[in-house]
Amino acid sequence: MRHTEVERKQDYIWNAAAGMINAAEAVVMSMVVTRITGLADAGMLTIAFAVGNLMMSVGKFGVRNYQVTDVENTFSFAVYLKTRLCTVFLMILTVIGYLGAAYARLGYSRDKIIIIFMVCMIYVVESVEDVFWGYYQQKNRMYAGARMFCFRWLGILIVFPAVLWLCQDLGATLMICLAVSFALFILLLCGSYGRICEDEDRSIKAVLRRGDLGQAWQLIKTVWPLFGILFLSFYVNNAPKYAIDACLAEEVQACYGFVAMPVFVIGLLNSFVYQPTLVPMAIEWESGEKSIFVHRVLKQIIVIVVISIICLAGAYGIGIPVLSWLYHTDLTAYKAELMLLLAAGGFLAISGYLNVVLTIMRYQKELLWPYGLVALLAVMSLKKIVVLYGTFGAAFCYLQLMMLLCLLYGGILIVRLRNHFGREICK
Repeated sequence: MRHTEVERKQDYIWNAAAGMINAAEAVVMSMVVTRITGLADAGMLTIAFAVGNLMMSVGKFGVRNYQVTDVENTFSFAVYLKTRLCTVFLMILTVIGYLGAAYARLGYSRDKIIIIFMVCMIYVVESVEDVFWGYYQQKNRMYAGARMFCFRWLGILIVFPAVLWLCQDLGATLMICLAVSFALFILLLCGSYGRICEDEDRSIKAVLRRGDLGQAWQLIKTVWPLFGILFLSFYVNNAPKYAIDACLAEEVQACYGFVAMPVFVIGLLNSFVYQPTLVPMAIEWESGEKSIFVHRVLKQIIVIVVISIICLAGAYGIGIPVLSWLYHTDLTAYKAELMLLLAAGGFLAISGYLNVVLTIMRYQKELLWPYGLVALLAVMSLKKIVVLYGTFGAAFCYLQLMMLLCLLYGGILIVRLRNHFGREICK
């Protein structure tokens, strides 16, 4: 499908809107919970979002960036869809296993298990939606997927405060939000897929047959490193919360979660700019326009640095007063944590972008070990640091991990570009 200028503008607008809602969903829900049912429930919701995002990495399996840059159509959409059904089923099993282990080892209460499970199920819907969003982006209709995401989450965010105020039960409220999320997804999908899909994709049945498993396995093997990176990235990004969950009170978890919310703002603002450029970047790389490709990468890194500096300056001046007002909680004691976490967010945004760049270059297999190393360091150190230094230690350790990850990915990109341009010169 040809990409018109109007559609290109719609891509940017709706992708930006989706990014803003993605950033706001946890913020808005935490604000509501703190005011209606209290700080302890907000702490449980914080860990629920952390676990939900980790489990969603199993559901999405790192396929999205590979799918939208599959300009040679190595796999059909039927394969992408049926593979997603497999990974979503695996996600549900993983959620059940995780909650069983948490009940046995950490003494999770019934309410906490229900809250985490419901958030994870909302992310199950999002994981299925994501494969259609990727398909729409392949067809130069990214705005349709972003619009579907926006309306679904707006429905949740409208229903959530009203139901919570009426029933005063976070678990029951999330059950209703899950029903709303599923209903809106089906409605919006039915209204968009038929208008965008190619003829060969019109009659796809979301049913797994024996012959589908072989193709699904081929795709899973191809994107396995991307899944590993996605899973480890969500683990590393939320590792301080898991350590706090194991060692400190729900109220402390809530306060740390409040000051950690802005961490991903830098990456989200960055994604507004680069997400719509993924397909053009893939074409530039495949067609040999390497100088244009490198220039685009360098320009985007400069954008991230500028966004990071602006965010840090704003947070230093008004960050704590604004967050304290938003969450109806005095967060004055957490200013150092906020600054450390925002600095880490800048390094995280650069690492995430380099991850995408190296995936386009099809060096995704080399992206796994840096995250593996950083995750191992997090597992070995964070609980001990949280016990000794509390939330400040968690934030400082997280900054060090993000700096190391950024350094490792930058090194891989430089080495690969030098090797590639060296071969070009030899030719």
